[in-house]
Amino acid sequence: MHQKRLLSGTRRITLAAMLIAITLFLGFTGWGFIPIGTPVIAATLFHIPVILAGILFGPDIALICGVIFGIFTSALGFPFYIVVPAKMFIGVVAYYVFVGLIQLVAKRTHRKGIELLVLPATLAGIAGSLTNTVCTLGLATVFRLFGETLEANLAVVYASIIQASIEAVAAAVICVAVVVALYPLKYIFTITSFVNYKKKEVME
Repeated sequence: MHQKRLLSGTRRITLAAMLIAITLFLGFTGWGFIPIGTPVIAATLFHIPVILAGILFGPDIALICGVIFGIFTSALGFPFYIVVPAKMFIGVVAYYVFVGLIQLVAKRTHRKGIELLVLPATLAGIAGSLTNTVCTLGLATVFRLFGETLEANLAVVYASIIQASIEAVAAAVICVAVVVALYPLKYIFTITSFVNYKKKEVME
């Protein structure tokens, strides 16, 4: 039992380090950002590894990846005090949505295995993506980043709706694909405690 826990812990650290490395790679290469010529500067794929960090590893790793995302976003022109707080909680929100929905779906349905994870992964991806959009544009509006008037800032928000929708759909699709692929390998560490709890509950 101790060896299994040690192996699981080592595996978690290794994979988390790989995901952090991917996040850094997207930042240093600029591949995580897609210039589209709008006032929001760029569409992004950068938020997806942050969301996956929350789904796969939990809020601690997600927070680290979120901060990295914020730092690189600030290099594009967004003020540090807006983007870092906005990006920090992307994966954290995704984590709580994912785990919370797994418990809800498990209680109300007879789904097991991959079937149990599809809906939570989908909504976690969407929730994480919307957290990115809402927090970034919300703080930008509060600090009047896009102009001195509220109307000027809201115009940017409205112009970003389609982009935000595409990012949310992309996050949902990719998160589901990754979760479905990694579940058989037991690489979704956030559900380990939940599965163990259910086993204990059945035994009792």
